[in-house]
Amino acid sequence: MNIHRPRDEGTAYEMRAPAIKSELVQVGRGTPMGELLRRYWHPVGVASDAKGTPKKVRALGEDLVLFRDGTGKAGLVHARCCHRGTTLYYGKVEERGIRCCYHGWLFDTEGHCVEQPCEPEGGLFKEAARQPWYPVVERYGLIFAYMGPPDRKPVLPRYECLENMDEGEFLEADDSSLGGGGPAVIPCNWLQHYENVVDPFHVPILHGSFSGAQFTMAMASVPDVKFERSPRGVTVRSTRKTEDGKTFYRVTEAALPTSRASSRSAGFCRSTTPRSASTSPAASSKRATSAECGRR
Repeated sequence: MNIHRPRDEGTAYEMRAPAIKSELVQVGRGTPMGELLRRYWHPVGVASDAKGTPKKVRALGEDLVLFRDGTGKAGLVHARCCHRGTTLYYGKVEERGIRCCYHGWLFDTEGHCVEQPCEPEGGLFKEAARQPWYPVVERYGLIFAYMGPPDRKPVLPRYECLENMDEGEFLEADDSSLGGGGPAVIPCNWLQHYENVVDPFHVPILHGSFSGAQFTMAMASVPDVKFERSPRGVTVRSTRKTEDGKTFYRVTEAALPTSRASSRSAGFCRSTTPRSASTSPAASSKRATSAECGRR
């Protein structure tokens, strides 16, 4: 007697082994994407992160330490002291730089060793020692670092929309200006998170339903979306009609390689013709996010 047993298909057992296109997601020095990203300036903290207490920073797969010396100058150095490998996270910030907690070597914001207290005469050859460092520039409430080859360092651009405020606008920079707006380090590769920037459809589901109305109630509805290429990357224009007949209009731009900019309005446009938040009569803010940076 033959008993017909339906065949199970599509089970997890039949899944293909995971594969990674490493050339797109690995960002270490010497990797294709790592070298590309190192041709740009990247924000590594908000201005208040650089202070008299060392702060851990992880950027492009590297462990770094951010600090501000006694003269007010910010510095970004490799986490491990070039002398014996002790972490400078436990260093002491002083007037002229950061001092290693092990043998007291003092490094300025550009890695120059200016003092070696345990060496004869304070260090006869201290000029030969230099702590690995990266140049930083403070702008828009953020601290930008350039982590690429010195001879290819581009100019950190200025952005008109962040330089010139319309009436009712203001510039804000906080923890949400960096990374994913949540933890400083997210357990995924950069591309997994960055592609989320131009995905407006997860907003009403994740941020408007599963997690409650995390932004505004208007954003809990599915929008009409238009995608456009821009000189910098991709622009997403989302339009939502509200129950009272008004229109909520949001613009998000992903600027390659890792930047995003979005308008956030405190009110709604009364016209059915979309207008940017900067021309809305309601007050709005401009996020000092990782603005696109020129490269050479």
